[in-house]
Amino acid sequence: MARNLRFQSPSLISQSLSRINKFVAGLSVANPSSSEPLLGIGFSAIGFPAIGFPAIGLSAIRVATIGLATIGLATVGIATIGCSGPITKAPVDLVAAVAAQTTTAEPTTTQPTGPATTTGETGEAPEPANAQPQDPAKTKPDAKPATAKPAAAKPAADAKPAEAPLDESIDVDALLAARLGTEDLDLGWIRLFDGQSLLGWKSTSNANWKVENSEIVATEGDAGFLMTEVRFSDYEIELEFFAEDNTNSGVFLRTSDNPEDPAKDCYELNIAPTDNPFPTGSLVARAKVSEQVDEPVGQEWHSLHALVDQGHIQCWVNGQQSVDYNDTTGLSAGKIGLQFREGKIRFRNIRIRPIGYSVLPNANKSDWNEPAGAIEATFSDAGTILLKGGRGHIELLQPHANMCLQATALTLTENVNSGIFFRCIPGEDMNGYECQIHHGFKDDRRRAVDAGSGSIFRRQNAKAVLSDDGKPVHITIVADGPTFATWVEGVPVVLWTDTRAANDNPRKGLRTEAGTIMLQGHDPGSQTEFKSLTICPLP
Repeated sequence: MARNLRFQSPSLISQSLSRINKFVAGLSVANPSSSEPLLGIGFSAIGFPAIGFPAIGLSAIRVATIGLATIGLATVGIATIGCSGPITKAPVDLVAAVAAQTTTAEPTTTQPTGPATTTGETGEAPEPANAQPQDPAKTKPDAKPATAKPAAAKPAADAKPAEAPLDESIDVDALLAARLGTEDLDLGWIRLFDGQSLLGWKSTSNANWKVENSEIVATEGDAGFLMTEVRFSDYEIELEFFAEDNTNSGVFLRTSDNPEDPAKDCYELNIAPTDNPFPTGSLVARAKVSEQVDEPVGQEWHSLHALVDQGHIQCWVNGQQSVDYNDTTGLSAGKIGLQFREGKIRFRNIRIRPIGYSVLPNANKSDWNEPAGAIEATFSDAGTILLKGGRGHIELLQPHANMCLQATALTLTENVNSGIFFRCIPGEDMNGYECQIHHGFKDDRRRAVDAGSGSIFRRQNAKAVLSDDGKPVHITIVADGPTFATWVEGVPVVLWTDTRAANDNPRKGLRTEAGTIMLQGHDPGSQTEFKSLTICPLP
């Protein structure tokens, strides 16, 4: 590391250089603790203008290896005279051995050596460690000790940073119990509500939305919505509601953040008494509930079900079809909103099944780039992709920006580190956002070994590790502008908004432009089979 230091006085310079030259004269010998000899060390003539003494870089000095056993120094570094050019190995404190007799030295603060730091899943440079002060350079045994500021105590070599406290609001057992069954997961169902938090939702008013007994409840406050943080396009949705006799509420589909006209900017699946122009099961301002539907009884749980597929909207109340409606307004995507308007309302078991196009199984090899890096990709007869080895990736050529992506992967070796990259710079080495696949955790599933399956790696850890070694993991990713949400085994684990400045490279900043999707194998010897991949673009 190059540093420029300013000299303090001509006498100090003269004394220091004289002692350095004598000291250096004895160092043109082979280093007894290394097979590398010292290169010639010397000083070219240095002039000192009479008008002052600027910082002088001794770029002529090149040190290959310094044997500490020869010179008896425990710490190396330029203390008083700095090198302006790069030094390829640890700089040598040539002055410290002699300066102690003539000056008071400041302790040198440098980056600690520490254990090696890896680059992580993405190859992204790690965050820099905090610099720790080290002891000042020690003098030769026969030199007078320098007066120095006391150095901070050096931590023990095996000291580890304290673990972050666990989030006690997360009930891991309840999250594990909330994982959906294999049949539902293979169909693409996920939970919009995890039963214990409002992760993934935001309120648009001061209504008192809260979680009680694994239900979302609102009882008072101004009219408004509890909105999903991300949009969906085509999907099937189902939920249960509990309303009082006078309650006027609803479930808003493909809605804007602040819907004003249900005939234009949303589909309002109404919850309302029979004297309302659009009773429960109707699409407000679009289609009234069928007369064949039984009126829901107040103070009981009832089910709502809707299929939103392009312009075709179908709804059911307690299994009876209430509406079959075709829309020509072109409303193609939006958020999902729970409404509080009049009377108490409760919701539970809110699930959605995004509808998209299938990439896997039945993979078409022509849709993919050749594998890159130290990885082997095999397209199986069943249409899946098996990745062996790493580090490397295989790239889907079709770019996507906003989308809902669902994937199923089976890790075939223990402790596999893999991932799904998206919005990547096409053709580059995984310069994109990464949704991690890693089942490892420490003593608690809230403490992931490596961010956890479903995490947005290096950005937001999964709230808990809900995937298991030896079992397929089902991952859903919604990328909507700067906001990202993920699910593992049908349970929401991440909501994160990228607030960084815009950048073409998602490793360095916010990228909202379309990019490619890459499937990653990270470690030599690892094997991961990607069994399904479905994409639902968001306009």
